[in-house]
Amino acid sequence: MKKALLAIFSFCTLVFTGCNSIGEKDTLVARVNGEPIYKEDYAFMMRVGNIVPNTEQMRKASGSLFSRKALYTVALQKSPELKEKLASHNVALENYLLTFVYQRLFSMDRLMYSDNELAFYYDKHRDQFPDSLAYMNLRDKIADAMYIESHKDSLKSFAMLHRNLADSTAEVEITDDIKESFVSDHRQRIVRETGPALLKKFNIQETKIEMPSAEEYYNRHPELYNTPMGYVVYHVESADSASLAKRFKGKKVDLNMFKKIASKYSENKETKKAKGYVGKVLLGHLLPYGIGFVSRMFMEFNSLEDGSISPIIRSESTGRYHVFYRESFVPPVRKPFDRVRKVIERDLATTANYELDSNYVLVTKNGEPAIREKDVIAVYDDNSAMLRSRRSHDQIVNALALQLAFASEAREVGLDHSWEYRAMKRQSDVDYVIKLYKHKVLTRVSVPEDSLKALYARMGNPAHPNMGYEESRAELSDWFVIPENLMKRTYYYAEEDYLPKTYEEAKKQVFESAYLTYRSGRWDKEVVTSWGTAKVDLFADNITLLPQEWSVDLAVRSADSLYAQAKSIEKAYLAWSGIRDRYVDIDSVARRATFELAHIFSDRENFNEAQREYRAFYKTWPDSPDAEKAMFSRGFILNENLHKDDEALKVFEEFKKLYPKSELNESVDWLVQNIKSNGKLADDLMKKIAAEE
Repeated sequence: MKKALLAIFSFCTLVFTGCNSIGEKDTLVARVNGEPIYKEDYAFMMRVGNIVPNTEQMRKASGSLFSRKALYTVALQKSPELKEKLASHNVALENYLLTFVYQRLFSMDRLMYSDNELAFYYDKHRDQFPDSLAYMNLRDKIADAMYIESHKDSLKSFAMLHRNLADSTAEVEITDDIKESFVSDHRQRIVRETGPALLKKFNIQETKIEMPSAEEYYNRHPELYNTPMGYVVYHVESADSASLAKRFKGKKVDLNMFKKIASKYSENKETKKAKGYVGKVLLGHLLPYGIGFVSRMFMEFNSLEDGSISPIIRSESTGRYHVFYRESFVPPVRKPFDRVRKVIERDLATTANYELDSNYVLVTKNGEPAIREKDVIAVYDDNSAMLRSRRSHDQIVNALALQLAFASEAREVGLDHSWEYRAMKRQSDVDYVIKLYKHKVLTRVSVPEDSLKALYARMGNPAHPNMGYEESRAELSDWFVIPENLMKRTYYYAEEDYLPKTYEEAKKQVFESAYLTYRSGRWDKEVVTSWGTAKVDLFADNITLLPQEWSVDLAVRSADSLYAQAKSIEKAYLAWSGIRDRYVDIDSVARRATFELAHIFSDRENFNEAQREYRAFYKTWPDSPDAEKAMFSRGFILNENLHKDDEALKVFEEFKKLYPKSELNESVDWLVQNIKSNGKLADDLMKKIAAEE
């Protein structure tokens, strides 16, 4: 077993034979946990990402290819049910993948030439292209050159048409700009014409969706055509909210009492005569008698009963203040069909959502069913954030019809057997499985159900108060297992944001931030562990291997070595941050990482972050031998770098109480005296040193 390996390839010789053609890309170069990696996987990665060989970008992409393949195999091993989901997903995704290969890689990239044709042209015209780039980085340019050479007469006509009309007698010069415009015009024509042409070629048509009659729709959706709910209300109005509050303070107000107050004190002349009576008011409507919009009244009364009064409410329209009395609820009433017929007919013709059976045929190919409503539902399910509307439904159907057309053409020209399709299919499989597995890891529930229910009954969802129990299970589980050091560190790092609440009082608020960090670290650990323990078999001599993290000890040693090198301080920061998040459940590691990060922030002159990390350290781990160093360092930074002398004095006073026998007390005393002398001690010391020199 090769643990902790990161593959870095010499791509000119590995991906391409002699670097002068595409070579045999179905050659196996490695296996990760038994899963193959081929030359074509690298070729696809280079082409789609426009990645140049032998660069840092290429090394990162190579590392990602290997590590994601390892994560993919681990995900399928730990969650075998994902195999079934992947198989179902692939059936739905096949047309999309073939469409991408056809549009992006065949027509746009290769201008519909075969790879062999382009490679042959490249071999014959090597001097036209930069030596520093590989074939895959040049393929679109090679296709451009081949198209230009094959269409010289058309290019000349294009140049004539676009010549400078100010000198129409001059001989046309075919410049690089003309050539670029000529090919660009061809590409735009492909984009514009191919889709409609393929729909016609394969006789792919969208079916007309039969909408229900207006009366049928009215009967199916009675809730859509009701009058708004409302209330019968009284009110008292005033320009002064304080005086209005006095009228009701400490009083138990029934309707008779409310009428008396309205008759005597209301400043609305029209309703005052009627003892405050406003009448029936409906949600979303203006209130009469100059009161205007008071939407908050409806929100307040929504949770109260008849006979209740509202708090003081300000009218959005006039800015004046009101107290309302709810006499009775006015329920919605269904509008007569004849009254809403025209509205329904308009909705059915424009915006009303389709209500189709899952087997409803939306697209046909040669008159046979090809796309059904269930295919649209699958798209919605894969894109949960997409709004389900008539417009989005139409867009999905149109996209699926075009994908069917392009996929049909792709199969006809053999792209379903191309190396690009194979490589993209493997990448798609990896992406999909990792996406599902990540969600599974992030929302993992590891606590018994009865404990979750008891916690929810006591406090609800600690991160999302309005969420129901079933949706809250993952957060509830995290509440039980999140490490205490992460919770405390989150609180003390940003203590001023939570004060005056103590840590215990602010725990729910702290969790809202900390649980996301905890989940992110949990996923990062899964990624690193899956790669660090992967079995890698290599079948290419020119693959070099770099050590990769496979244990916490190795990670700490690596971070230590980075920090020891001044030039690698940024890498050390990333290393220690990752270690702290990944291994937060190992208290000693989280403690060490926090101390190192505080030093790194200080070295980077991020002094505010440094003092926050030092505070988080000594308050989260007060018994650590390094706690007094952290407290001293924080006080020093507050004084010397941030010039917050009052805060620094508080830290030093606390230091003296906690560590009366510390060797640092002499330095603390000097710093305190210097602060109290407004820096005079430091000035005198500098003058003395200067005189001695």
